[in-house]
Amino acid sequence: MFLESTLQFDTVALTERLRNALKTPPGDGGDLAMTATLRGRHPADIAEAMEGLAKPEALFVFNWLDNARAAEVLDEVDSELSRYIVNNAPPGRIAELLDTLPMDDAAELIEEAQANNPERAEELLEELATRSPEDAAEVRELLSYDDKTAGRLMTDKFVRLSGTMSVEDAFTAIRRSDPDVETLADLYVTDGGRKGREKLIGVLSLRDLVRAKPNARISQVMVPEPIAVSVDTDQEEVAQTISKYDFSAIPVLDRDGYLVGIVTVDDVVDVLVEEQTEDALKQGAVSSEAMNMPYFSVPIWTVVRSRVPWLAMLFVASMLTTVVLEENQSELDRVPVLSLFFTLLVGTGGNAGAQTISTVIRGMSLGEIRGRDAMRVLWREFGTGFMLGGLLAVVAFVRAYLMEKRIDFALVVALTVWAICAWSNVIASMIPLAAQRLKIDPALVSSPLITTLVDASGLFIYLMIAKALLAELR
Repeated sequence: MFLESTLQFDTVALTERLRNALKTPPGDGGDLAMTATLRGRHPADIAEAMEGLAKPEALFVFNWLDNARAAEVLDEVDSELSRYIVNNAPPGRIAELLDTLPMDDAAELIEEAQANNPERAEELLEELATRSPEDAAEVRELLSYDDKTAGRLMTDKFVRLSGTMSVEDAFTAIRRSDPDVETLADLYVTDGGRKGREKLIGVLSLRDLVRAKPNARISQVMVPEPIAVSVDTDQEEVAQTISKYDFSAIPVLDRDGYLVGIVTVDDVVDVLVEEQTEDALKQGAVSSEAMNMPYFSVPIWTVVRSRVPWLAMLFVASMLTTVVLEENQSELDRVPVLSLFFTLLVGTGGNAGAQTISTVIRGMSLGEIRGRDAMRVLWREFGTGFMLGGLLAVVAFVRAYLMEKRIDFALVVALTVWAICAWSNVIASMIPLAAQRLKIDPALVSSPLITTLVDASGLFIYLMIAKALLAELR
């Protein structure tokens, strides 16, 4: 890790300085300018500045960096620039950098290369094998696991201890451990089997180890039967487990129950960002096809293809609103003022539904709401909508009365707001749970779809109440 100052600075200015250094010939001081510009900069800042350069320029800057910073920069730049660098930098250099990265990050880069240039990916793996056959084998093993599982996220760089060790011997083992271990916060105790065939029997924190007596056995101070996940566990479930128990890392077991790696909290942060981005796009009725691409790098046609399926479906669903209006056109002709409150009423219902669906999907994603909780959720959201609707109904009654000076009309508007709020909360709470039962991602039941359904049903409720209470419509 780099210990330079992390104070923020203007990356636009850094990009310009890099661009100016690139324009200056080496004999005229360009090499000195490049060295001075990059000196002391954090890899994350260099990566952000490189994204503002043309790709060939960014590659030149990348090749200028020493291996330690180049590896971190390669891990920090956006996916498009990362692919360009991996495909165009000398394969020997990339393989050398892969050898310094955590194997889960190296596997991710190879996976991206496989998707775009399989021949290049295989070339890089062969280059890596010439430097470190063990690392190349580990990358291939990670790639053999399903995408978005613990197996893809894990690393085998962690400290293993034996239960028969003394605390003093454990400190010696830590000092002799691989300098590239991902974390020392948690230490894992095994039965002493060979690597890959070890049974996990306990875990302890470095803090507990420091406080223990030097002659105590590790088996006496460890926590037995620690929580672990399988290589096939979904990455979102891994993130939820680490968050729930406030772990810094979690052990990963293979299908036979042997300890094969750990997933660290830094990888979980990336997972949470990815999952939240995907859910946000789905709730906005946008395909996640291009979610990992920078905004300005996504071709317009790709954007169109990602949006048109849901937009077309919502367009068709919106026709229900037209049908409701057509069926009640004569009533609207007799009481034209009814149409003035359409936007207010259906907008209120849509907003209430959007709030509910966001809350319910969040609860489901965190494991707080399960299928068996359907009735509890329904009654809870109905009660919430009923109370919210009652409060808004008072405001709606006053507004409608001041406009028309008719108590019956004001009562229609007020009762409609009350009913729509309760109804939209119910439908918005039930649809995600129904989607989950049908094995459909609840996030796909997007807020625009809920809004569209509430629009049609809200208008129907409004006009039914109007027919019941207004004398001229009876």
